[in-house]
Amino acid sequence: MPNNGSGSSSTEISYRVRVSRRARYARLKISPHDGLVVVVPEGFDTRLVPGIVESRMEWITKVQQSFDKRRLSGVSDAGTELPSTLDLAGIGELWRVSYRSEPRSGVTLFQSGADELVVAGTVHDRKLCLFALERWLKRRAEQRLVPQLMRIASIHEFSVSAVSVRKQRSRWGSCSSRGNVSLNLKLLFLPPLLVRYIMVHELCHTLHMNHSARYWKAVSRFDPDYAAHDREMKHAWRYVPGWFSTTG
Repeated sequence: MPNNGSGSSSTEISYRVRVSRRARYARLKISPHDGLVVVVPEGFDTRLVPGIVESRMEWITKVQQSFDKRRLSGVSDAGTELPSTLDLAGIGELWRVSYRSEPRSGVTLFQSGADELVVAGTVHDRKLCLFALERWLKRRAEQRLVPQLMRIASIHEFSVSAVSVRKQRSRWGSCSSRGNVSLNLKLLFLPPLLVRYIMVHELCHTLHMNHSARYWKAVSRFDPDYAAHDREMKHAWRYVPGWFSTTG
Protein backbone atom coordinates (compact mmCIF):
# COMPACT_ATOMS: atom_id res chain seq x y z
CA MET A 1 0.00 0.00 0.00
CA PRO A 2 1.41 3.41 -0.91
CA ASN A 3 2.41 5.81 1.82
CA ASN A 4 4.18 9.11 2.07
CA GLY A 5 6.72 9.98 4.70
CA SER A 6 8.36 13.31 5.45
CA GLY A 7 12.09 13.71 5.77
CA SER A 8 13.94 16.12 8.02
CA SER A 9 14.25 18.51 5.07
CA SER A 10 10.47 18.35 4.49
CA THR A 11 11.12 16.36 1.29
CA GLU A 12 8.38 13.79 0.71
CA ILE A 13 9.50 10.23 0.15
CA SER A 14 7.22 7.66 -1.50
CA TYR A 15 7.37 4.16 -0.08
CA ARG A 16 5.40 0.95 0.29
CA VAL A 17 4.80 -1.06 3.45
CA ARG A 18 5.03 -4.85 3.11
CA VAL A 19 4.00 -7.20 5.91
CA SER A 20 6.20 -10.30 6.17
CA ARG A 21 5.63 -13.34 8.36
CA ARG A 22 9.39 -13.94 8.37
CA ALA A 23 10.32 -10.43 9.51
CA ARG A 24 11.34 -10.04 13.17
CA TYR A 25 11.62 -6.28 13.07
CA ALA A 26 10.99 -3.35 10.71
CA ARG A 27 13.60 -2.86 8.02
CA LEU A 28 14.05 -0.76 4.91
CA LYS A 29 14.79 -2.07 1.44
CA ILE A 30 15.50 0.14 -1.57
CA SER A 31 16.16 -0.78 -5.18
CA PRO A 32 16.07 0.99 -8.55
CA HIS A 33 13.05 -1.00 -9.68
CA ASP A 34 10.88 -1.18 -6.54
CA GLY A 35 11.88 2.07 -4.83
CA LEU A 36 11.67 2.22 -1.02
CA VAL A 37 9.91 -0.66 0.74
CA VAL A 38 9.42 -0.84 4.51
CA VAL A 39 9.18 -4.50 5.56
CA VAL A 40 7.41 -5.03 8.89
CA PRO A 41 6.42 -8.15 10.89
CA GLU A 42 2.80 -9.16 11.35
CA GLY A 43 1.03 -7.11 14.01
CA PHE A 44 3.47 -4.21 13.69
CA ASP A 45 2.01 -0.76 14.44
CA THR A 46 2.26 0.92 11.03
CA ARG A 47 1.82 4.33 12.66
CA LEU A 48 5.50 4.01 13.59
CA VAL A 49 6.62 3.69 9.95
CA PRO A 50 6.87 7.43 9.11
CA GLY A 51 9.21 7.94 12.09
CA ILE A 52 11.39 5.02 10.98
CA VAL A 53 11.62 6.43 7.46
CA GLU A 54 12.49 9.88 8.79
CA SER A 55 15.23 8.46 11.03
CA ARG A 56 16.89 6.82 7.99
CA MET A 57 16.49 9.80 5.67
CA GLU A 58 20.24 10.40 5.30
CA TRP A 59 20.81 6.81 4.20
CA ILE A 60 17.78 6.85 1.87
CA THR A 61 18.97 10.05 0.20
CA LYS A 62 22.48 8.70 -0.27
CA VAL A 63 21.23 5.50 -1.90
CA GLN A 64 18.80 7.35 -4.16
CA GLN A 65 21.56 9.70 -5.28
CA SER A 66 23.71 6.73 -6.24
CA PHE A 67 20.80 5.35 -8.29
CA ASP A 68 20.35 8.76 -9.95
CA LYS A 69 24.00 8.76 -11.01
CA ARG A 70 23.52 5.37 -12.63
CA ARG A 71 20.37 6.60 -14.37
CA LEU A 72 22.19 9.59 -15.83
CA SER A 73 24.86 7.27 -17.23
CA GLY A 74 22.14 5.11 -18.76
CA VAL A 75 22.81 2.09 -16.53
CA SER A 76 20.23 0.17 -14.53
CA ASP A 77 20.78 -2.73 -12.16
CA ALA A 78 17.79 -4.91 -12.89
CA GLY A 79 17.06 -7.24 -15.80
CA THR A 80 19.86 -6.83 -18.35
CA GLU A 81 19.14 -10.15 -20.14
CA LEU A 82 16.98 -10.30 -23.25
CA PRO A 83 13.36 -9.82 -22.16
CA SER A 84 10.71 -12.54 -22.27
CA THR A 85 7.97 -9.93 -21.83
CA LEU A 86 7.44 -6.27 -22.66
CA ASP A 87 5.36 -4.60 -19.95
CA LEU A 88 4.34 -1.35 -21.63
CA ALA A 89 2.44 0.15 -18.71
CA GLY A 90 2.33 3.57 -20.35
CA ILE A 91 -0.01 2.33 -23.08
CA GLY A 92 -1.57 -0.58 -21.17
CA GLU A 93 -0.02 -3.43 -23.16
CA LEU A 94 1.80 -6.63 -22.17
CA TRP A 95 3.65 -8.59 -24.86
CA ARG A 96 5.34 -11.98 -24.67
CA VAL A 97 8.63 -12.28 -26.54
CA SER A 98 10.08 -15.52 -27.89
CA TYR A 99 13.37 -16.09 -29.72
CA ARG A 100 13.74 -18.49 -32.65
CA SER A 101 17.20 -19.44 -33.88
CA GLU A 102 17.40 -19.72 -37.68
CA PRO A 103 20.46 -20.40 -39.92
CA ARG A 104 20.77 -16.96 -41.47
CA SER A 105 22.42 -13.66 -40.73
CA GLY A 106 20.54 -10.87 -39.01
CA VAL A 107 17.26 -10.99 -37.12
CA THR A 108 13.66 -10.10 -37.89
CA LEU A 109 10.83 -9.34 -35.49
CA PHE A 110 7.20 -10.08 -36.21
CA GLN A 111 3.93 -10.33 -34.34
CA SER A 112 2.47 -13.78 -33.68
CA GLY A 113 -1.08 -13.74 -32.38
CA ALA A 114 -2.61 -10.92 -30.37
CA ASP A 115 0.09 -10.46 -27.75
CA GLU A 116 3.29 -12.23 -28.80
CA LEU A 117 6.39 -11.06 -30.63
CA VAL A 118 8.86 -13.43 -32.27
CA VAL A 119 12.50 -12.53 -32.81
CA ALA A 120 13.96 -14.88 -35.42
CA GLY A 121 17.40 -15.36 -36.95
CA THR A 122 20.79 -14.93 -35.32
CA VAL A 123 19.26 -14.65 -31.86
CA HIS A 124 22.55 -15.43 -30.08
CA ASP A 125 23.64 -11.93 -31.10
CA ARG A 126 22.25 -9.85 -28.21
CA LYS A 127 22.88 -6.50 -29.90
CA LEU A 128 20.91 -7.47 -33.01
CA CYS A 129 17.99 -8.64 -30.89
CA LEU A 130 17.96 -5.45 -28.82
CA PHE A 131 18.14 -3.32 -31.96
CA ALA A 132 15.11 -5.14 -33.40
CA LEU A 133 13.16 -4.74 -30.16
CA GLU A 134 14.00 -1.04 -29.96
CA ARG A 135 12.85 -0.42 -33.53
CA TRP A 136 9.55 -2.15 -32.77
CA LEU A 137 9.11 -0.16 -29.56
CA LYS A 138 9.73 3.09 -31.43
CA ARG A 139 7.03 2.24 -33.96
CA ARG A 140 4.65 1.31 -31.14
CA ALA A 141 5.34 4.59 -29.36
CA GLU A 142 4.68 6.53 -32.56
CA GLN A 143 1.41 4.65 -32.99
CA ARG A 144 0.18 5.15 -29.43
CA LEU A 145 2.01 7.98 -27.61
CA VAL A 146 1.96 10.52 -30.43
CA PRO A 147 -1.85 10.31 -30.98
CA GLN A 148 -2.36 10.50 -27.21
CA LEU A 149 -0.40 13.74 -27.00
CA MET A 150 -2.25 15.17 -30.00
CA ARG A 151 -5.62 14.31 -28.39
CA ILE A 152 -4.63 16.20 -25.23
CA ALA A 153 -3.42 19.11 -27.36
CA SER A 154 -6.68 19.19 -29.31
CA ILE A 155 -8.92 18.98 -26.23
CA HIS A 156 -7.11 21.82 -24.47
CA GLU A 157 -6.32 23.86 -27.62
CA PHE A 158 -2.53 23.69 -27.50
CA SER A 159 -0.74 24.57 -30.71
CA VAL A 160 1.71 21.81 -31.70
CA SER A 161 3.77 21.87 -34.89
CA ALA A 162 5.17 18.32 -34.79
CA VAL A 163 5.71 15.38 -32.43
CA SER A 164 8.63 12.95 -32.51
CA VAL A 165 9.78 10.00 -30.39
CA ARG A 166 13.42 9.53 -29.45
CA LYS A 167 15.36 7.47 -26.96
CA GLN A 168 17.07 9.91 -24.61
CA ARG A 169 19.28 9.27 -21.60
CA SER A 170 18.10 11.93 -19.17
CA ARG A 171 15.23 13.98 -20.60
CA TRP A 172 11.69 12.61 -20.63
CA GLY A 173 10.55 15.15 -23.17
CA SER A 174 11.26 18.53 -24.73
CA CYS A 175 9.50 21.33 -26.59
CA SER A 176 11.10 23.81 -28.96
CA SER A 177 10.13 27.45 -29.42
CA ARG A 178 8.48 26.40 -32.71
CA GLY A 179 6.13 24.01 -30.92
CA ASN A 180 7.97 20.81 -31.83
CA VAL A 181 7.47 18.27 -29.03
CA SER A 182 9.79 15.31 -28.49
CA LEU A 183 8.87 12.37 -26.25
CA ASN A 184 11.29 9.88 -24.73
CA LEU A 185 10.72 6.32 -25.95
CA LYS A 186 11.17 5.11 -22.35
CA LEU A 187 7.79 6.64 -21.47
CA LEU A 188 6.29 3.37 -22.70
CA PHE A 189 7.36 1.74 -19.43
CA LEU A 190 6.04 4.41 -17.03
CA PRO A 191 2.66 4.48 -15.27
CA PRO A 192 -0.03 6.19 -17.39
CA LEU A 193 -0.46 9.14 -15.01
CA LEU A 194 3.24 9.98 -15.29
CA VAL A 195 3.11 9.68 -19.08
CA ARG A 196 0.22 12.13 -19.18
CA TYR A 197 2.06 14.48 -16.82
CA ILE A 198 5.08 14.60 -19.13
CA MET A 199 2.81 15.34 -22.07
CA VAL A 200 1.09 18.16 -20.19
CA HIS A 201 4.49 19.42 -19.00
CA GLU A 202 5.78 19.72 -22.57
CA LEU A 203 2.53 21.07 -24.01
CA CYS A 204 2.55 23.89 -21.45
CA HIS A 205 5.95 24.88 -22.81
CA THR A 206 4.12 25.91 -25.97
CA LEU A 207 2.65 28.65 -23.76
CA HIS A 208 5.72 29.48 -21.64
CA MET A 209 9.25 28.49 -22.66
CA ASN A 210 10.47 28.48 -19.06
CA HIS A 211 9.59 27.18 -15.59
CA SER A 212 8.19 30.42 -14.24
CA ALA A 213 5.30 30.75 -11.82
CA ARG A 214 3.00 31.37 -14.80
CA TYR A 215 4.20 28.16 -16.41
CA TRP A 216 3.49 26.04 -13.33
CA LYS A 217 0.10 27.70 -12.94
CA ALA A 218 -0.71 26.56 -16.48
CA VAL A 219 0.46 23.02 -15.68
CA SER A 220 -1.76 22.94 -12.58
CA ARG A 221 -4.82 23.73 -14.70
CA PHE A 222 -4.39 20.55 -16.73
CA ASP A 223 -2.89 18.34 -14.02
CA PRO A 224 -4.00 19.32 -10.48
CA ASP A 225 -1.66 16.64 -9.03
CA TYR A 226 1.35 17.88 -11.00
CA ALA A 227 3.50 18.48 -7.88
CA ALA A 228 3.23 14.83 -6.78
CA HIS A 229 3.84 13.64 -10.33
CA ASP A 230 6.85 15.92 -10.67
CA ARG A 231 8.37 14.47 -7.49
CA GLU A 232 7.80 10.93 -8.72
CA MET A 233 9.48 11.70 -12.03
CA LYS A 234 12.75 12.22 -10.17
CA HIS A 235 12.87 8.45 -9.71
CA ALA A 236 10.75 7.33 -12.67
CA TRP A 237 13.79 5.72 -14.34
CA ARG A 238 13.29 2.75 -12.01
CA TYR A 239 10.35 1.70 -14.18
CA VAL A 240 12.63 1.26 -17.21
CA PRO A 241 14.00 -2.30 -17.46
CA GLY A 242 17.76 -2.71 -17.33
CA TRP A 243 18.06 -4.37 -20.74
CA PHE A 244 16.54 -1.26 -22.36
CA SER A 245 18.46 1.27 -20.26
CA THR A 246 21.77 -0.19 -21.43
CA THR A 247 21.03 0.10 -25.14
CA GLY A 248 21.57 3.26 -27.12
